[in-house]
Amino acid sequence: MFELTTENVATLVVDGTAIVLLIGIFLETSIMRKRGRDDDKLFFGLLIFNAIFALADIVTYLADRKDFSGARYLNMGGVSISYIVLVFTFMTWFYYCMVRFQGIETRLPKKKKLLFIPGLIMEALLFVNFFTGFVFNVDENNIYHYGILFVPMFIIMGFYFVMCIRIVNKYRTGTDKKKLIPVWLYMLPLVVGLIVPFVLKGISLTSVGLAMSICFTHLGSASEIVNSDEFSDTEGGETV
Repeated sequence: MFELTTENVATLVVDGTAIVLLIGIFLETSIMRKRGRDDDKLFFGLLIFNAIFALADIVTYLADRKDFSGARYLNMGGVSISYIVLVFTFMTWFYYCMVRFQGIETRLPKKKKLLFIPGLIMEALLFVNFFTGFVFNVDENNIYHYGILFVPMFIIMGFYFVMCIRIVNKYRTGTDKKKLIPVWLYMLPLVVGLIVPFVLKGISLTSVGLAMSICFTHLGSASEIVNSDEFSDTEGGETV
């Protein structure tokens, strides 16, 4: 039987807020995407991945511990999509930071490509996890459990997270843009969003934390563009 719980409503509100925020960022960045830059394309990808994560998160929490027909499979499928997208999001964010803040072309050097191997291995394990349960599993009572590779998955995401901090911090300290790229605004919402579900099980803040970090990424880049007059109206001479 399907029944909305207080946790379900809270998750719907949080994930719904994340989707609304993402729609707002999508509309606000339409002008930037017209530049056709590689980092703008990667940023657009981050928006799409976050939206998919939020939708999968809704499915997961609506099906978790329910006993209606197919609930267990919806739960397992929603969690699987969530983590597959989340790992890929961290990899894309790392890719974005290299292109945006290090000036690396999207066709990465071989040494840089090697850094994505842990993430790709984790993605492969998540795809087969439905049959193995090594990362997580949903038992016959439709209750979610961590597997032996659950913590290693977060270690891999943490690796990309730390690399992103390192890249952004180096960019800030190596230029005159220190005030335009506040690292703590980039990272704090996402850290909170990832940690809170471990403490308050039943409520997910990951999607909105990720959306807020993406939002601050956009604000930092937009501020830099305005200050550098990089993106302006050539006809009217007005900075966009």
